Amino acid sequence: RIVVIGGIKSEILQVIHRMAPPRGGSSRKTGAKRGGDALAASAASKRARPNGAFANGVDGEVSEDDDDSVVGSGAATSESEEEVETTDEARLRMAKEYLSVVEQETAAKAESDDDMANFNQDAIAHRLQRDAAEAKGYQYRFVAEKLGKQALPSAEAKLFRGHKLAVTCVALSGDELTAYSASKDGVVFQWDVERGSKTKIFPEGKFGKPIMALAVSTDGRFVAMGGKDAFVHVYDVKEKAMAHSFKGHRDAVSALAFRRNSHQLFSGSHDRTIKVWNLDEMCYVETLFGHQSEITGLTSLGKERCVSSGRDRSMRQWKIIEESQLIFRGHASAIDAVAMSSEEFFCGGGQDGGVSLWKLMKKKPCAMQRVAHGKDANGNPNWVAAVAALPYSDLIASGSCDGFVRLWQCKKENTQIEEVRKIPVAGFVNAIAFASSGKFILVGVGQEHRLGRWQRNAEAKNGVMVIPLTDEASLLVQE
Repeated sequence: RIVVIGGIKSEILQVIHRMAPPRGGSSRKTGAKRGGDALAASAASKRARPNGAFANGVDGEVSEDDDDSVVGSGAATSESEEEVETTDEARLRMAKEYLSVVEQETAAKAESDDDMANFNQDAIAHRLQRDAAEAKGYQYRFVAEKLGKQALPSAEAKLFRGHKLAVTCVALSGDELTAYSASKDGVVFQWDVERGSKTKIFPEGKFGKPIMALAVSTDGRFVAMGGKDAFVHVYDVKEKAMAHSFKGHRDAVSALAFRRNSHQLFSGSHDRTIKVWNLDEMCYVETLFGHQSEITGLTSLGKERCVSSGRDRSMRQWKIIEESQLIFRGHASAIDAVAMSSEEFFCGGGQDGGVSLWKLMKKKPCAMQRVAHGKDANGNPNWVAAVAALPYSDLIASGSCDGFVRLWQCKKENTQIEEVRKIPVAGFVNAIAFASSGKFILVGVGQEHRLGRWQRNAEAKNGVMVIPLTDEASLLVQE
């Protein structure tokens, strides 16, 4: 029997729901319209009976008061030695195992006293709530202040050379072991983060048309790339070969983003549209219309939605299931970069030199650093070419051509922004990506801006920098 502490049974089920396999042991095909939601469809098919039991997919019922019937022990297993465990049985079994582990971990941290039982119950309830929030994508960690107080890391930054022209975009796999970079020379490299060795994965020839966008799926299986040839190319890392090249955009592909923990891909283009692709089926899903000018940035997290930026001075949140969009305005010039820090908060950087913080329920920025990277010789603000956010935290980063990558703290629910560290980087910072642990950042550097050639820094080097942020194994360790 599962003992539910603090009345949070639904939160436990949210955690177990993500862990359990789909019915029949394999994902059902979702079709072109709703790729990646097989598990949700499986959960929706669960039907409550009048007596409180659930249909378990085989003859018989699962009762909350009868554990033996769930785990399939005793007489239930004697009927058939080859009986397959159903989804509901798997969820209940995993719930028991999960609660057992949580209780053991919590008890190990507690000190012996008279209030041991009460402490355990409160601690377990807190742990369950935290894990459920993390599973749903709502766990928000405050790490920026901690980083600002730490001494500079002992490890030095590493520069990976190989591109002939300015690096335009970078991406990092979920395990933090493999990085990807692309350049105006049209070449995409795969990098070993520890050793610095590189492998060319695109194109087959020596050079190609400039690549403007890169994205890698959370599991590291697929790498998507797009550029001025208007194709979305997909590279299969496991097979070490190109999986597909999608044709659909009418102009350069300028932005790409994977939905977290899925193979759903969003692509933005200079043709002012966003297209949705399902890489499990290798098919086109739909097109989103709304921007009045070229799209410059895309970002997505766990929910089936994305946020885009464009030269029409707007950012838009696209709700795929609801088939709606929210429009955000606040910059005086084109917005070149956008990044989501949580399902509710996101940030942007524009050609007006500002770094802005936003909440989904407000159409205007909650906070704005007007001249985030200083001014040039003519007194104009330096364009913010890149922003990145450590997912589900209050730490963001921005880059320009002033010689620094700046780290910012988003304070008081994104209503204040404060610089916590600046890192010297020579040249144009065209792209930034955080390691999922927050231990380091990946920076794409070039002698030119990624969108043009109106300025050039001859002293800079085209390449990819790995910049450590902390000597700890992770910034996200819970206190």
